[in-house]
Amino acid sequence: MEGKKEFYKKVEEALKSRGFDYYDGDRDIPGKGRQHANKPDFIAVKDNKIYIGEIKSPAEGPKSTSWRQIQNSDTEQFAAVRIDVAKREKEGVVLPEIGGHEIIIRGQIADYVRKIGINFDLPESVSTKMEIRMAYSMPKTEEQNVEKAFDNCRKKMHEKIDIGNGAITYFFS
Repeated sequence: MEGKKEFYKKVEEALKSRGFDYYDGDRDIPGKGRQHANKPDFIAVKDNKIYIGEIKSPAEGPKSTSWRQIQNSDTEQFAAVRIDVAKREKEGVVLPEIGGHEIIIRGQIADYVRKIGINFDLPESVSTKMEIRMAYSMPKTEEQNVEKAFDNCRKKMHEKIDIGNGAITYFFS
């Protein structure tokens, strides 16, 4: 199984190859406050748009029970998404391999957007006047599950990046 570090490099490579400025969550985005570690995996910038991004490597599968557990750093909105998805999975309305992605799309990434300026600041070179959108990167093998999750979440997909290296990234709002 491919490690997290190697997979994150593939996402960075794909976005840079398409002309995005890429800011790594660990390297380039300093955290602040008590929840300083609660920040996105990356921020990508292109065409006057800022994309707040989350990466899930092959080692981080959507069926993981930890994705469904409320964390101390969750906002009320994020906790509500975790509870809603777990309930719908239990009722058999949504499969766990799709529900996990819903948690990231509706919960985690949206939470990061809410926490701009609280848990982390945008890079200095990025204008706060740009439109903010969201990004989600994962292994190509999760493509169908993620697209079903996007449909369930009623999110508008703007672009999909797939350069054939095993990682795909969706930009959405």
